[in-house]
Amino acid sequence: MKKISIWTDGIKDVRMDSLKENIECDILVIGGGIAGLSTVYNLKDSGKRIILIDKNKCGMGATSCNTGKLTFMQDLIYHDIESNYNEKVARLYLNSQKEAINIITSIIKKEKIDCDLTKTNAYVFSNDEDKYKNFDKEIEFYKKNNIRYKVLSSLPLNYPSKMVLETYDSYVFNPYKYLIGIKRLLKDKISIYENTRAIRLDKKSDYYLCTTSDNYEIKSKIVVVASHYPFFIVPYFTPFKTRVEKFFIGASFSNDSKNIQMISNDKPGISMRYYKKNNNNYLLYGRRSHPTSSNLDIKDDYNELNSEYKKYFNKDIEYFYHTHDVMTYDNMPFIGKIDNNLYIMTGFNKWGNTNGVIGGKLISDLVEGKHNDYEKIFTPRRSMSKDKIKNLMVFNTTVMSRYIVNKINPHMKYYSDDVEIKFIEGKRCGIYTDDNGNKHIVSNICPHMKCNLVFNYIDKTWDCPCHASRFDIDGNIIYGPAVYDIKIK
Repeated sequence: MKKISIWTDGIKDVRMDSLKENIECDILVIGGGIAGLSTVYNLKDSGKRIILIDKNKCGMGATSCNTGKLTFMQDLIYHDIESNYNEKVARLYLNSQKEAINIITSIIKKEKIDCDLTKTNAYVFSNDEDKYKNFDKEIEFYKKNNIRYKVLSSLPLNYPSKMVLETYDSYVFNPYKYLIGIKRLLKDKISIYENTRAIRLDKKSDYYLCTTSDNYEIKSKIVVVASHYPFFIVPYFTPFKTRVEKFFIGASFSNDSKNIQMISNDKPGISMRYYKKNNNNYLLYGRRSHPTSSNLDIKDDYNELNSEYKKYFNKDIEYFYHTHDVMTYDNMPFIGKIDNNLYIMTGFNKWGNTNGVIGGKLISDLVEGKHNDYEKIFTPRRSMSKDKIKNLMVFNTTVMSRYIVNKINPHMKYYSDDVEIKFIEGKRCGIYTDDNGNKHIVSNICPHMKCNLVFNYIDKTWDCPCHASRFDIDGNIIYGPAVYDIKIK
């Protein structure tokens, strides 16, 4: 089994230098995933000096670990948005996803980017009769908005399904190969710095000052934070407006290769699609989206995923990887201005490819003073009705309760002899003993919001169950929103 994304395995990338000096620019974009690179692509001919920084390599974060789907059929989402807001808002969200698909497919064709783009039909399915009424509501929305669809009794592959809704004009692709193509196009037009971690952002009189982990400073008039989960807290965006969920993906050889993509409306959520790599067909099977703190033993997730894959497809998984999705309380992302010349993109609700692309278009329009139809529905400052306030209160109660449980629960039941939690000189420490008997001692407290870390036996990392920061066994940070290591000093 390969513990790596199928998108990145064997793919050669263009390496970029890290920042080694203090520097100034007009626009600073923090985050080199699909949202950040889409923003920069749209602004590349603006005449402004643009800098993009990424804590690792561009595209190696959430984008490299998603399912590679480009679709407006995102489960049964539209009747939910319509009930939370109104039909106009739901229609605008639909239009935004369709526009994102048009934008990215046009870029791929125009720039001749080899990323395995394939047109597909899309399916949402269920085996729960109690869910059928949700299908009826979604179909009503489809009818009012002229969406072509078909109701089926089974999926076009051997997998349990009773109620199936089919739509057309979706796509699949390799998101990592796409971002490599975009980066190659941009590297001579803007400044891209990889392995450059932003740890602080200070607002000055007429500019922002971003400090990196190597203590270099970037002075910029405009800042766009596209770092999956914002690494800072501001009055208009707090961790209590979002939660982080895990999603696990397995892939193995398949005798079939069909131009289809599927997602279930049942729990746990199932996502499937085919992919051809090195003349071999693979079936990707994603499973179990749940809050990061609700199941802390990743070995259980792997075993359940592999067991299901073997049950339905008679194979063990060849690839296993997982990602973290930032979820909002109303099924729509936060994209827009949060302060003067400061913008964020986050909360893509598992649909980062389309929301990242449309987010890049929206932010670039705002920066250039252009009108954009989606500004009001995606703004992080959007107003809330009584029903939405109630949803947010329930949302926040769940988030806070998990935070409190995490602080109380030492998680010891998940550990064996090679992992210990001990207090050393008054500090809570995590100790991992490797196969050679070497002890790796780190702080067991996440520097982001002080949650207790959990050891991940599959990847040999310390993971934060609150907001999904990750650290290696020696305490080096792998993923944020934390910005500091957990090494014992």
